[in-house]
Amino acid sequence: MTYASYCVRRWVYLALADRAISWTGGTRGTVEVHLPPAAPPFSTSMTFMASANDPLVALEEHWAVSTFGTEQRTSLIAFADDVLRALRSGATSQRSKPATEDLLALASAFDIAARERLELEGLGSPFAVAGPAELGERRAFLRAGAGRAFSLLAAAPLDFDDEVGALYRVLLVVALAHVAGQAENLRPWLAVHRRKLFPGDDRELRWDLLLLRRIVELWTEVLGGAGPSGLERAMELVATIREERGARERELLASFDESEEMRMRFYLFALFHLSEAATELLLYRIHGAPNDVTQRVYVALSLARSATSGDVQILPALEWLYESAACVIRQRTPQLELLPEGERDGRVH
Repeated sequence: MTYASYCVRRWVYLALADRAISWTGGTRGTVEVHLPPAAPPFSTSMTFMASANDPLVALEEHWAVSTFGTEQRTSLIAFADDVLRALRSGATSQRSKPATEDLLALASAFDIAARERLELEGLGSPFAVAGPAELGERRAFLRAGAGRAFSLLAAAPLDFDDEVGALYRVLLVVALAHVAGQAENLRPWLAVHRRKLFPGDDRELRWDLLLLRRIVELWTEVLGGAGPSGLERAMELVATIREERGARERELLASFDESEEMRMRFYLFALFHLSEAATELLLYRIHGAPNDVTQRVYVALSLARSATSGDVQILPALEWLYESAACVIRQRTPQLELLPEGERDGRVH
């Protein structure tokens, strides 16, 4: 789905006006967008003026989302909400199904709009200093934007013919759901797709794909598991990755020529730090330590983003994953503070 993802974003950009967009190709190619001076800026400081107090209105006024007409936007959102209701009840949506590319394009537009407020190098960084009101406004905006993007992506079918693209999408959907506070809607969606996503009999897969599959499953377990039994699968995945990584990685790298080997080293470096971020969060959920877990997860995911800076398909997931991890940490911390000092270790959320 790498090329398909590019097409979705291209559709959004072209809907604004004539824009020069180029594709540099490859399985993880990059997109170059050349905007004239009059085009809306890609700025994390974009303001939402009159609608600042209403996140949904602000999102709908964003240039990417407003390229869709009100009627089309309302229809797509209603369909997505109906699909989620049907999943929760085990039924099937009776609404007429819109084009998949329309669902994905609107989801991408809400993602673009909401991610401007992630501000991972600014207000969204764990090292930033800000007041409760400012942080609360940011979280409300992200929750609203993540909710819209999650429901639209969940309503669009997965393309299992492109396994890497499908796994990237799952990683994004899982992160969005937890930022949006929609874990209850995520569970039935994962239940429908779990067998195809994580079939289990996969040791013969090439290591990079196998590692990605296990890391995506690890994040679904770490973010969504509850209680000791709910985190056992996550602990098993961490152990398996660490046990197999050395030998399988050397075998994979030896199969490439010099230029391909270097590209793969960067990709494996990113996957390593993606798994390390999940492991740090897992340890915190089990032990309530270390106290600087937010910073540790932030640094690991920042390294993963840096190593995949040319891959526009995985970038949204990597950015939302930090915010979803921060949400889980914020929920876990107050419970720890209620425990006596000696009882904090060994407890599982």
